Amino acid sequence: MQVEFDVNPLIKRLDGIKSVQVPFAASLAINRIAKGAKTAQQQAMRDKFRNPVPFTLNSIYIKSSTKADLQAEIGLKEFAAKGNAASDYLLPQIKGGPAYATRFQKSLRAKSILAPNEFAIPTQSDYLRTNQYGNVQPAQYSEILYSLEAFRDSSAFTYRKNAKRKKSTKYFVRTTSQYSSNPGKFYPGIYTAAAGAREKGESAVFWITKTPQNTAKYPFVVIGSNYAAENWNKEFGQALREAIASSR
Repeated sequence: MQVEFDVNPLIKRLDGIKSVQVPFAASLAINRIAKGAKTAQQQAMRDKFRNPVPFTLNSIYIKSSTKADLQAEIGLKEFAAKGNAASDYLLPQIKGGPAYATRFQKSLRAKSILAPNEFAIPTQSDYLRTNQYGNVQPAQYSEILYSLEAFRDSSAFTYRKNAKRKKSTKYFVRTTSQYSSNPGKFYPGIYTAAAGAREKGESAVFWITKTPQNTAKYPFVVIGSNYAAENWNKEFGQALREAIASSR
């Protein structure tokens, strides 16, 4: 008995799987890895930082893979409509180095309230208004800059309109140079002139100190690389099975 088997259809089918389904599976697996890595990054933020705000948690973007371009990109957004871009203030946490100077810090430096190597650090004053995440409310930052005439842009005009509708708290500052030339009970800092604040010992809302130095406590690249290495075989195997099944 002689049995003949034409392998050409099988070869063509395997070639078709190789040329179409394998790239599709690879792209699918890459995109699943990227989504999983994003989730891992967000969990790392919760572990490394105290009460990260939604803006920070949502600052990770993904550029997806396609069959024609088998690579995905995961990174930190470099633009913010207002405020500070996450990539700027998170970079010192990733690589280490001096704390990022926010718009508030830069405005104080431009006014010579802070030296280039100085930083305004929030105190524990009851007169410092914070949000649910423990951060100073943006309105108080604006209030301080307006009172100290330290706005660097047209924001001052907008704030001035709103300030007329309500009584705005006044602030005064004691710079490091002022303290050095005439020491006293007012250490370098920003103080509120709110009634009763001085009597309660709560008038200092920011201390002026040297710029904090960050350690590299958020290993962004390592987190993503480890997730990809640990999950690639599983994700690609699953994606390939799905691709082959869909080609039948």
